[in-house]
Amino acid sequence: MKADNVAAVVPWYKQFWPWFLIALPASVVIAGLSTLVLAVRHSDALVSDNYYRDGLAINMVLEQDQQAAARGLAATIYVARDEQLRVELDGKGDLPQTLTLEFQHPTSAAQDRVAIAVSARHGLYYGGPPELSASRYYLRLLPGALEDVAGRKSAIWRLQGEIDLRTVADTAGVRITANPVSDTGIEGGHSP
Repeated sequence: MKADNVAAVVPWYKQFWPWFLIALPASVVIAGLSTLVLAVRHSDALVSDNYYRDGLAINMVLEQDQQAAARGLAATIYVARDEQLRVELDGKGDLPQTLTLEFQHPTSAAQDRVAIAVSARHGLYYGGPPELSASRYYLRLLPGALEDVAGRKSAIWRLQGEIDLRTVADTAGVRITANPVSDTGIEGGHSP
């Protein structure tokens, strides 16, 4: 008679609730390790490690904008998919023999490109077609070849703007002008 009253004892590993309670913290640990792996493999290269030094260098960069404004510089940039890059540079004084054009992708430093354009005649420059994706880019135009403007601090002037290759036709140019900053810190006439 005693054997009828005893319920069959099931070991814990064959029951649902212990596994459910173990699965919750285990899934958090797996998610945390996955996040750690993603953070290590894909670090954010757009954040400067030395922001203080970069902040001190801002005055040199502002001088470049003021020099471009004083020279009355403006450029129209034509970026065709399979053709040469063309830059039309307007301004007072002597124009350089070569230009460096930087295409900076807003979110991925791996998609940044640099093109060198050489003068064909006064104010007209041609360069090889940079391999660009159909995306938005920040433009920076500097005088001289790439090795002349290493670090971007030695350039006399610069022009900046934007181009969106998803909307700009191959035949349309993008106009960038000098972007001077006044003593009050308010930016002047920028037209993309």
